Amino acid sequence: MAGMIVVPPGEGEQHWQPQPANGWIEVLTAPRLAGAPAGFSAGLQELPPLGKIREHAHPAQTEIFWIVAGECLARLDGQVRRITAGTYMVAPPHVRHGFINDGAHPFRMLWMLIPAGLEEFFVAIGKPKVAGAPDPTPYPRPSETGAIELATVFETLDPPPEAPWDTAPITDPAVLEPLRRAARG
Repeated sequence: MAGMIVVPPGEGEQHWQPQPANGWIEVLTAPRLAGAPAGFSAGLQELPPLGKIREHAHPAQTEIFWIVAGECLARLDGQVRRITAGTYMVAPPHVRHGFINDGAHPFRMLWMLIPAGLEEFFVAIGKPKVAGAPDPTPYPRPSETGAIELATVFETLDPPPEAPWDTAPITDPAVLEPLRRAARG
């Protein structure tokens, strides 16, 4: 039986993330870490302004989110919504979800995946975040990202995500205005 896991702030396994997310993730628990329970993984993810998590879904995993800081636009099961700090969400298998930080401040969320696997994707596409080293973002997604997605916890979406929910970086914030209007309802 595993004991308590305590991860002080900033002491999880950290990785910079490529475009379009940019920002970073911190793995807080995963089955491969010493003393961690099996069956789920959890971490923090921070998106800088205009960073995004492309619309995606998981074939057999439930993803749980708690928004820690900031706000964003989210596309949740086809609906555009404004998500703010304090919001809790659950995305069951096959439910599409994506996030775009359209604000001026970082957006940070806690994620948990049951069963685990999302952390392996983040590690495979990321660059280790080392104290004192410069922020390498933005940098392009690795060419093998699609294969890494399918080897971990992502399913192929049909139809594929449309802009701006796709993998292209957002370079013009004006493209987000129609989404802001849709989120206001």
